Amino acid sequence: MIKHSDMELIQRRIEDGDTSLVDGDIIENFLAWLPSYNCETAAEGYFSFLSSIAKYKPKLVESLLKKAIEPVCFLGFERSEGIIRWATYFAESADAVYKPSESGKLWLTQELPNYKELIEKCLIEHMSE
Repeated sequence: MIKHSDMELIQRRIEDGDTSLVDGDIIENFLAWLPSYNCETAAEGYFSFLSSIAKYKPKLVESLLKKAIEPVCFLGFERSEGIIRWATYFAESADAVYKPSESGKLWLTQELPNYKELIEKCLIEHMSE
């Protein structure tokens, strides 16, 4: 199982411009990581990591977003608008266990809405499983 400290190290390396990380390995680690058994905290963890590296690795967003949406579905969100509102709230929340970086906050509030169609597609896939 991937530990939180491993994910923090990957995140820091990406934010510091380390180009030696292989995209497939980043995705594999993200998919194997379980930030929490609590759905809300798990969603915070996934979205925190995703949003913090999206600026540096935009081609990974689609692969990571599908996993990040999974715990949000269990919170009862069935539409992309609700997930985008949750992400905006999360970006500004002082009470979150996992907190996005400053660039992550910007991504959640300004860029995530551009993924509305992808979010809808991911929701349909999760609900049909």
